[in-house]
Amino acid sequence: MSTLLLTGASGRMGTAIRPALAQDHDRVRLFARDALDDTRRGEEVVLGTLEDFDAVARAAEDVDVIVHLGGKADEASFPEILSANIVGTYNVFEAARRADVRRVVYASSHHVTGFHPVTDRVSVRSDVRPDTYYGVSKVFGEALGRLYHDKWGLEVVCLRIGVCREEPESSDQLRTWLSVPDSIRLVRAAVTNELENGYLTVYGVSDNAGCFWDTDTAEQLGFFAQDSADAYEASLGGRQPFSTTWQGGAFTDVDYRGGIW
Repeated sequence: MSTLLLTGASGRMGTAIRPALAQDHDRVRLFARDALDDTRRGEEVVLGTLEDFDAVARAAEDVDVIVHLGGKADEASFPEILSANIVGTYNVFEAARRADVRRVVYASSHHVTGFHPVTDRVSVRSDVRPDTYYGVSKVFGEALGRLYHDKWGLEVVCLRIGVCREEPESSDQLRTWLSVPDSIRLVRAAVTNELENGYLTVYGVSDNAGCFWDTDTAEQLGFFAQDSADAYEASLGGRQPFSTTWQGGAFTDVDYRGGIW
């Protein structure tokens, strides 16, 4: 019997991928702050917060794979980021280690490299240049995953997710869009496919002509995007110059405090 733990089950991406995970696994454990009223066969809910280590540890018992999507999904004050995204992510990795979980799939973000110029082609080998406290927290999560792999042998896949939407909503998103079906393909690959070295970081993005990011490691993982934002170019008034100098878009603005996601 395979058991998968999903954090952030009620979020935008968690809601989208839950039906696929329920098909793939005998049991899907949903870790959530509040009760969920739309559970499917094979799903069970464990209530708690990421900041509560004991609650996370209980949720991780007898689990094969953790998909960690939970936490703050936008910029916020540093104390809020610290609590939800740094302490919470530590709790997930440490609970995974103690429970002998085989693999953690960690939802990182393209905002770890948001201060690269739009003229650059960025890969997972490029310098991290986070654009927010949120981006910094994702750099921390990737580094923590590296530690838990190197020291304790935990398999880790870090997904630098683009902008996951039903459709791209702006000209900028013609470059950064990750379709919902592609997000399902991405997570499925990260959960099930073999890892040559046990740790891998990939950019999660659809097959967009103007993409900033090298997807070679995603293909190594076995993820091949099947959708493209190019199909929406005409409906968005054509491809416009990117709205900022930097790949992080609005997140790079000195006054950005969250709310544009």
